[in-house]
Amino acid sequence: MEESNLIRRIIDALCEEKGIEKITLSYDWVIIFKKGDVEKKIVNYKFHLNPKRSMELASDKYSTYCLLKHYGIPIIEHQVLFNEEMMPDFAYVNDEFRCLKNEDKVVIKVNRGSSQGRDVYVSSKSEEKLQIVKQLFDEENDAVCVCPYQEIEYEYRAIFLYGEMIYMYKKQKPFVIGNGKSTISELIEENYQFFTEPIQDLDLNYVLKKGEKVTVGWKHNVSNGAIPIIIDENDAYYDTVKKIAEKAGKALDLNYATVDVVVTKEKEVLVMEVNSNVCIVKFCELMPNGFEIGKEIFSKVIDKMFEN
Repeated sequence: MEESNLIRRIIDALCEEKGIEKITLSYDWVIIFKKGDVEKKIVNYKFHLNPKRSMELASDKYSTYCLLKHYGIPIIEHQVLFNEEMMPDFAYVNDEFRCLKNEDKVVIKVNRGSSQGRDVYVSSKSEEKLQIVKQLFDEENDAVCVCPYQEIEYEYRAIFLYGEMIYMYKKQKPFVIGNGKSTISELIEENYQFFTEPIQDLDLNYVLKKGEKVTVGWKHNVSNGAIPIIIDENDAYYDTVKKIAEKAGKALDLNYATVDVVVTKEKEVLVMEVNSNVCIVKFCELMPNGFEIGKEIFSKVIDKMFEN
């Protein structure tokens, strides 16, 4: 079971506050919320509020890209490559393999699934790109997406609930600051419990000068060392991200989701990904006031469960 003790405590506190009886089954895998004659269920501490069709759509990165582009919602460009052994009828699309046969820097990721930045790679070397795709196909993924690499300043995560954005925070890529004696590798080990994937070509044995700052990771996953930052309506991109996230959630007919929106160095604001399985566990665990944030979010989710 993947839920944290923190999330369990949040749910227990909310049930007590709202007068909800909590019935646990199958070693807490299934939970029934009972309020009067109304019962609602969650599985593995996850609130499954979305229609199956919408969940299938959101789990398909290329289809999500096509749909959001159709509605004029700004999103990072995606190309799709199909595993010819699993999807022979779509093999003709793979003429687009030419997108790998150059020195452009790209992000390669599985089209379906993946979480916490797994099965996501970056490369500018033609041979290496082809090898990454082959590896992902060998792992029985039916398709992969190829996206142009973006120099991202911040990634925003907006939590979408029944047509509205109910919470937002942003994430910064992991970095270290030199002390004049430690290597980059030593500073990473000292500062990041979860960090696992440094930037390619980064000299981990280099000793940073005192005060010298170096970005050490290219992903914005909190579980991989990215730094979560609390924001409010005064953030420069709050209103823009909110508007884009709400449009994206509605376009996919989702009820409950996270929409990841990036701000590039060129100040473009683009959807990167939409997730119909909402996960805020690591964020709540890392924030000093994570319990209160979790309660704020889940209180609204539980209220919506009993309204619908």
